[in-house]
This record gives sequence, C-alpha cells and structure tokens, in this order.
Amino acid sequence: PAMVEAQVRRTPHALAVITPERQLTYRELDAKANQLANRLRGLGVGPEVRVGLCVERTEDLVIGALGILKAGGAYVPLDPSYPRERLGWLLEDAQGPALVAHSHLLSALPETSATPVCLDSDAELAKQPTTAPLVNIHAGHLAYLIYTSGSTGRPKGVAISHGNAVAFLHWALETFSPEELKGTLAAT
Repeated sequence: PAMVEAQVRRTPHALAVITPERQLTYRELDAKANQLANRLRGLGVGPEVRVGLCVERTEDLVIGALGILKAGGAYVPLDPSYPRERLGWLLEDAQGPALVAHSHLLSALPETSATPVCLDSDAELAKQPTTAPLVNIHAGHLAYLIYTSGSTGRPKGVAISHGNAVAFLHWALETFSPEELKGTLAAT
C-alpha cells in the first residue's frame, strides 16, 4: 500500500486503472480503496486477518485488493466460477470477519459468517473517510493467500507476505521493459 500511496503523491491525475467501462486516476483509486479500508477496519480487519474477495474482473478487483491491504488484511481471491463446494472450503479456511464482493455474486457463495461488503451496493462505503486508516504493516505480514488446485485432495493455501510481493515487483521492474509491463499493475 505504501508504494501505491507514493505513486498517488507523484502522479495523482495519471490513470491507474483502465477498463472498457471505466477509468480511475491514482487519486480516485486511492480514495475508493481508503473508503473500503476504513469500512473493513470497522469490521475488525487488521494485520494478518484474511478477507475473501469475490468480484468480477473490473476496477473493483483492484479497489478490493488494495482496500483490503490498506486495512492491514490479507485478501483471499474467490473466483465466482469455482464450484460452490470449493468456494465454501476457501471461505471456511479464511475465517475472516468480512467478505468483499459484488452483490450479484453473493448468491453463488455458500453461507458464511463473514459480513459482506458489496462494492456495488454497500451504502456505508460512501460514508467512510477517503484518507488511509492508520495501520502498521510490516514486510512479514500476510498480503494474500492463494490456493492450489486441490487436485490431490483439499486445496492448500500459499501465504504471500508483503515483503515477498514487493520483492517480486522489484524483480519484474528490473527484468522487463516498460513496454513488456504495459497493462500490468507493475507498470507505474
């Protein structure tokens, strides 16, 4: 999150997210992610807390992941095309207090005790501050949890820390040209 915030300060009006339906500048992305982060903090999300993320591949995927990270949490990607049983297992394993989703995808998900925060319909989001919550995130804190296919049984979670994610980003920036990275989150 600190790297994105630094980019916001450098180029607030530059485009950060471009989809066929919408474009967001770094300032707009940051404000929306901060609103989500503040909402999630109110639900108990902080460092090492897992949060399911079930949205379609729109700007909300970036807003959702960044907002969860800014709250200090770790996102758990939930592909809505997965079988219901797999989604249920992932939600159960994540055991987070919140689930960030699109409202129309909730019916595809099994019942969970996590509070849904729907990026497309949660009225509380607009009431949240657009400034980042104060959260002390360390390189060793969990950033996201991705699961194996589960072809040999139950899926296994692979924990990726903030430090590992940043190291990968630095590697990508050193290894590939700006043209090769065009269209990726690494192309700042």
